[in-house]
Amino acid sequence: MFEQLESGDLDQILSSCQLLDVAPGRLILTEGLPTDGLYLILEGQVEFFLPQHVGAGRRRPSPVRLNVLGPGRCFGEYGLVDDRPASASAQALTLARLCFLPKPEFRRIIAQNDRVGKIVNGNLLRFLVGRLRGKDKELDFILLEDRPAAASPTGAE
Repeated sequence: MFEQLESGDLDQILSSCQLLDVAPGRLILTEGLPTDGLYLILEGQVEFFLPQHVGAGRRRPSPVRLNVLGPGRCFGEYGLVDDRPASASAQALTLARLCFLPKPEFRRIIAQNDRVGKIVNGNLLRFLVGRLRGKDKELDFILLEDRPAAASPTGAE
C-alpha cells in the first residue's frame, strides 16, 4: 500500500498509526458493520470469513472461510474506498500485532499531499485489481473443465 513513498512520507503515516495487539479469536471486522480504517498485519495471522449468522433472522448453513493473511498484508481497504460496511468478518487466528491507520487520518494524509495521494491511490488500485485477478483465477480453477481439444471442423490438424 505504501510502496514507492519516501521515508519522510512513511514517518508521517506511521505517526498517525496505532499499534494493536489482538488476542486469538477476537473479531477485528464484523460483516455488515462499518469499517474504521486500514490494518496492516505486522505479526500473526488473521482469518477472513462469512459468519453463519448474518442478522435479521438470516443464516448460512455454516461459516465460510475466505482467506487467511499474515505479516505484510493489509485489510480494511474496501471501506476506505466506498464507505460501506465490511463485506466479511475478520478475526485473529493467532496473537496478531496490527498497525492501524484510522480512516480520517488516511484521508487527511492523502488530501494534504498530492504526490503521496497519487502514489497511495495507485498502489491501492493495483492491490485491488491484483485481488480481483486472483479471484478470477480461483473461479477458473473451480469452473474450467479439462477436456481434450476438439478436432478442427475440416478434419485437418
